[in-house]
Parts: sequence; C-alpha cells; structure tokens
Amino acid sequence: METPVLKDTLIEEDAHQYKARLRDVLDMDLRDSLPILALIFGVLFAFLAVSHAFVLPPNIAAVMIPLAAVTALFNFGLLWALRRWELPFRWAHPVAAADTFVALTNTLLHLYLTADPLQTTNVTLLLIGAGFVVFSTAWWGLIVGITVLGWVGVALLIGPNPAWTHFAFAVVSALAVSLLVHMIHRRTYIHIERLRVQEQHQRAKLEQTLRTTERIQRALQTTIDVAQNITTMFDLETLLNQVCALIKEDYGYYHVGIFLLDETREFVVARAGTGEIGRALCEQGCRLAVGEGSVVGWVAAHRETANVSYVAEDPRYVALKEVPLSETAMIASELALPLEVAGQLLGVLNIEHNVPGAFNAEDVQVLEALADQVAVAIQNATNYQAEQARRQLTERLYTVGMALSRTLDLKEILDLILAGLVDIVPYDRGAVMLEYGDQVVAVAEKGFPPGMQPLDLRVHIKEDDVFQELRRTQRPLLIPDVQQRADWHYVENLPPARSWLGVPLVHQENVIGMLSLTREHPNPYTEDEKALAVTFASQAAMAIQNALLFENLATVNRELEKTVQQLSERTRDLQVAYQQLERLDRTKSDFISVASHELRTPLTVISGYNQMLLDDPQVKKNEAHFQIVAGIQSGIARMEAIVNSILDMARIDSRVLQLHPEPLILSMLIQSVRSSLLDVCAKRNLTLTLQGLEDLPMIEADTEAIRKAIYHLLVNALKYTPDGGSITVSGHVLPPNDNELPDGGVEIIISDTGIGIDPSVRELIFTKFYQTGEVLVHSSGTTTFKGGGPGLGLAITRGIVEAHGGKIWAESPGYDERTCPGSHFHIVLPRVSRMLQPGAMDGFRASVNG
Repeated sequence: METPVLKDTLIEEDAHQYKARLRDVLDMDLRDSLPILALIFGVLFAFLAVSHAFVLPPNIAAVMIPLAAVTALFNFGLLWALRRWELPFRWAHPVAAADTFVALTNTLLHLYLTADPLQTTNVTLLLIGAGFVVFSTAWWGLIVGITVLGWVGVALLIGPNPAWTHFAFAVVSALAVSLLVHMIHRRTYIHIERLRVQEQHQRAKLEQTLRTTERIQRALQTTIDVAQNITTMFDLETLLNQVCALIKEDYGYYHVGIFLLDETREFVVARAGTGEIGRALCEQGCRLAVGEGSVVGWVAAHRETANVSYVAEDPRYVALKEVPLSETAMIASELALPLEVAGQLLGVLNIEHNVPGAFNAEDVQVLEALADQVAVAIQNATNYQAEQARRQLTERLYTVGMALSRTLDLKEILDLILAGLVDIVPYDRGAVMLEYGDQVVAVAEKGFPPGMQPLDLRVHIKEDDVFQELRRTQRPLLIPDVQQRADWHYVENLPPARSWLGVPLVHQENVIGMLSLTREHPNPYTEDEKALAVTFASQAAMAIQNALLFENLATVNRELEKTVQQLSERTRDLQVAYQQLERLDRTKSDFISVASHELRTPLTVISGYNQMLLDDPQVKKNEAHFQIVAGIQSGIARMEAIVNSILDMARIDSRVLQLHPEPLILSMLIQSVRSSLLDVCAKRNLTLTLQGLEDLPMIEADTEAIRKAIYHLLVNALKYTPDGGSITVSGHVLPPNDNELPDGGVEIIISDTGIGIDPSVRELIFTKFYQTGEVLVHSSGTTTFKGGGPGLGLAITRGIVEAHGGKIWAESPGYDERTCPGSHFHIVLPRVSRMLQPGAMDGFRASVNG
C-alpha cells in the first residue's frame, strides 16, 4: 500500500513540502473512508428506490425509481471496486466528488419534478454531509458551489413561491454549518496526524537508540573475540584469514579483505578475504597502487579511514577486474581502514556491504579500534616469522656447508641445494640451469609437475632476455609479475609463472648458470629472500664447479686407464713404455686425488664461510675486517685459477683434451673477454682496442676453449705492458688453400706496446712454467705489470689452438724494458673443424668456464 513518508524530517521540511505531504495524508484518510461512503449511499438510494414507489405520484416515480436504483448500483459497484483494487490516494477527492454529484443529481431532479420547496431539506443535508466527508477545502468549495448553483437553478425553473425565501435561509445556514464542520473536521485530522508523526518519531528514535546500543555491544564483543583469537596466532596467512572470517561472521558484512604493503611500498597486495571476492583477489594476486586509483589505495596513501556510503557516487571507487561482475554489482558501500603500528603502515582492512550507507559513526569507531588490534597482531606474526626464518637460515647454511664438504657427487649436491633452499626461500618449482653454448639447460629440478621432464628443458639465450641480464649485471633479478614482461619465455605443459627470482651462479667472476625460482601465485619475493638466495647461489656455484672438476678428472683418469690397458694388450714390445705409462698413470691419479680432495674441498669450505663473512653486517661495518675478508676471497679465486690451469695443462700433455665444435662468432666472444678486463685496464690506464673483427666470418670451434685461449693471450699482454700502454686485437679472413686451410680460416693478431720477446725464446715462451724476464712472485696478480703466475697460460693457449687444427706464434723486434718494442701474437684457426666430433667436450667445457 502507498503510504506517505512522515518521519522526524517532516518538521525540517519547508512549507511547500509540508503542505504537499499533509495533502497526501488527508487524501489517504479520505480514500480509507470511501468504502463506508459508498456503502451508505448504496443503502440509502436502494431504500429510496423502493420508497418512491409508494410515496411519489406514478409519473414522477417512473423517473425517480430508475435513477435511485442506478445510483444505488453505482455505489455498490464502487464499494466492490474499492475492496478489490487499491485506489491511488490522490484520486480520493475526485471519486468522492463524483459520488456526491450523482447524489446531488437525484436530489435536484426530485426537487424539480415535485416542485415542492420542502425538498430543499435534502439539499441542506447534502451540504452538511460534504463538510463531514471532504478534507480538501478546494474540493469542498467546488462541491458546495455546484450544489448551491444547482438549487438556485432548479428554484428559478419551478417559479415564484413564498417558501423559497424560508428555504434560501435554510440553504445558507446549511452552507455555514458545512463550512464549520469542514474546518473542525479538517483541523482535527491534521492535529491527529501531527500527534501520530510525533509518536512515530519518538518510537523511531527509541528503536534507533536500542539498535545502536545492541550494535555497539555486539561490536565490542566481536572485538574481544577477535583479539582473543588472534593474540596466539603467529602464522601470518592463518591470522589474516581468521580475522576476515571473524569480522564477516560477527558483523554480517558482505565481504571482508586485508591488503598488505609489498616490498616496494608502492602497492598493496590482497593477502586474505572472504567469499568469492576474497578468493578471486587472492588467487589472481590483486595489486593496487598506493594513491588515488582506488579506495584502498587512497587509504594507504593518506593513512585515513574512508567511509563510502554509496560506491557509485564516489570517484575513488573502482570496480576491480579480478572480481566477477555479479559480485561487483552487489557492492553498495565500502569502509577501508589503515592498519598502522607505531606510525608504520602495514596495509588496509577493507570491508564491503550490499546495503547503501551501511557504516555509521559508531561502526567506524569500533572498527578502527579493531583495526589497531589486527595491525599489532600482524606485526607480531611478521616478527615471529622473521625470527624463525633467521634461525632456519643459520641451521640450513650450516647443514649445506657440511654436506658440501662431504661429497663431490653433482646430483647429490644440486638436490641438496634445492631442498635446502625451499625451506628458506619458498618456491613452487625451482631449477639449477647451466649455460651450454647459446642455451641454458636444466641440470637439477624440484617441484615440477608429474610426467614433466624438466631435465630436458632447454631455453635459447636471446638478446636482452633474463639470462643475458643476469650475466651482464651478475646480480639477482626479481620479477614480481612476469605477466608484465613481454620477453618472458613460457614453457609448454608448465603452470604459468607469476613471480620469479633468478640468481646468477658466479664462479671466478664469470656466470656459469643460474638458480631459477618460480612462484605460481602472485607473491613476490622479498629483499631478504633475495639475499638468502644469493648466499645459496655462491655455495652452489662453488659446489657445481668442484663436482664438475671431479667428474672431469675422473673421466681423464678412466681414459688414461683405458689407453694403458689397450697398449698393454696390443704389444709386448712396448713393455718398458707400458711401465712408464703405468707410473705416469699413478702419478696423475695421485695428482687428481690431491687436487680434488686436498685443494678443492678445503677451498669450497673456506669460500662458503668466507662468503658468509662478506655478507655479515658486522663485517661490512668494519672496513679493516671487510678488506681482510675480501683479500681472503681474492686469494681463494687465484688458487682455484691455478688449479684449473694445472688441470688444463695435464689434459693437453696427456692428449685427452676434448672439444665440442659449434658455430662461433669470434667478434662477440672477443668483445665478451674484453669486457671482463676493462676494470683492470682502467686501473692501469691501459687501452684495449678491437679492430676489424666485425667482418670475420662464423667459424666452427669450441666456444669456451677459444674463450680460454683469448683470455690467456690478453692477460699475457696486460702483464708485460707497462701502465699507460695499449693492446690491440685485430683480425682478417684467410683464403682457402689446399694444404692447411681447405675451407679458409681467420687470423687473430694481439699486439701490445710491452717489453717485447727475445728472438731466442719465441718458442720457449709456449712451454710450461716459462716466464719472460724477472717477475714478481709475492702479493702480485696475474694482470699487474710483470705479475707472478704459474706460467701455464701460453702453453694452454697453444694446446687449445693446435687441438682445433690451428697455429699460434709470436713476433717481436726484441726484449727491452726501457724502449718497450712490443709483441704480436698470431692465431690462425680453420673455418670448419676437420678433426673433432660434436658432443666431445662435455667434461672440459665446465673447467674452462673460468
């Protein structure tokens, strides 16, 4: 039923609004009275229709009886219609007036036909009745005006009669009585309506007070319940979800969610939520920028509570793409509160309701107090987890360090690293990937789906991709959301990655691979997690290098044993040679054992713990201690380089050097080696220039072996060139010839302005342990002027070049440390390998990564 709104706001409205509402109320009251009026008129005129047959003359009765009957039927029909349908209250006065005019028609026609002034009595009764029935003064005036005019018109038609004067006075009196009754009746109803409004107002205020009191009591009880439940929770995820569930259950809100600041403090990330909205936000990793772009972002930026009564009217509200449209359409109001502890913003508590204006001042006050308790609980849980992580880190580092010192099995080491890392830096799937040519290949994995063959995973290295960036910067790369990176490589049959952390495996300042750690849900790695992964990567790189070296040495040993056995079986005439080879084999085996266990294993342990010292904040604060630890690390690197050089030389001497030919662009390789030496050149004011390398064709050679040869030649040039000198690397194409280069070749020339080479020792310099002139042997580096070293670089270079079917030689006017005539080293390499098979250098390539 339509009911006019008359509450406490009635007295505050202006006069026009008040009159309009009052008119509606009076119309409504008249509408409620219409069924009674129709019933009275229906009974009255039904009675008149019967009585006219006995009272009126036949000629008059013939007219009045049908008219009275029709009027009775009209009123009974009106009564039936009013009971069946609801009449709009604005139609009440027109319907009442129409019914009155029907009755007036009967009265005036009766007066006219009888020509008896006494029938004026019916007119006066109708006038007085109009004052009782009608509330609207305008409609009352219309009804009485038409009635009076109708009576006057009938009187004029009947003609003069002395009684008209008497009855005219009666009509005027009835008109006055009708007006008086109308005014009293109207005022009475208006007063009654005002009393009703006041009573409703008082009742509404009382109910509102009771509801407010109950809501505050319930809110306080909820606050106590939440506080009691969360004070003993130290798992952050459980805490956040429990808080959201308790608030939603106790308050009956549509959705409750919690957003926490990420590491950059530029975004808030959905961490917990209730219902379909919470599930969608958390699963899709909703990230909102801190700022004006959303209600939550605005609260995070201003650290103020935002109470949005109507989300459709607030410019800060934005419908989130992660939330289904059916859920978004249900949201009508929103309340977002900052989560702060000691002035530090942790995140935002976000509450949404499907009722407009759902949050009043009392709600906001109670929820702000609750948000403060939630913030304290979040801070406690975060601190607890951080302490647990530090404790686990210490234990895990100790465990991994001890395990690495006990084994040289590559698979066992890699599995141990990944298994230990997942406890400290949680990830969904992880892999150790090593660089092989133009690819990075997975050599160990954890967390990949069943049926997947992750160890067959090979990713081609592309310009400016993530591995190139890791190799260039030698720093970890954190991608909070890989969907924002166009160059991300998605692997078929793998769940799509969301957050990714790549940590380079650096050995002797060269990147040999990386740790790939993937999270399938949007939960970016923190800076602390990144630092922990770097520590693990340092140990991983050392362990991988040691294990590969051990495997390579074992392979060399097996090949030597096989060779000795074959020689023994084929000829007895070489018994003496066999015995010598057997002694050599024992010597090499002893050497391998000493190098792997007595040198590499202690170096691994020393390097691991020394790396921990380098990362220790207390050591970093003490400059003297940090310099000492850095010096230890430098010495370890030099010892590893010496061991590697000795092993390379052993392979060359034993003729077990194995190569893996592949397409190679010399200009890019030489540029890479040059980049690694630019810091040395800058320190000694040396100029290292490349000329004419861009036109060199692609050749077939082992990339890492050639890198090793070029590196030794450039280091040799740096060592024997005084500070301020220059080194130039140039090259040109050699045409094919029938003897040495049937497919053509390339010649690389490395020229320097150094002290030169005596002509008598031009061949001797390519032998093991030979040093030109008097060199420093104490506290010197391989790149300092006349610095010390094992004297194996040029010997290794010649072995590598000749293993490729090439040649190397040196040219120099002579040796003079005063005039520095300089030297020129020439390398000739064939374009196409004629003597090596692909895949033959798996053992050697790891040892030449350095």
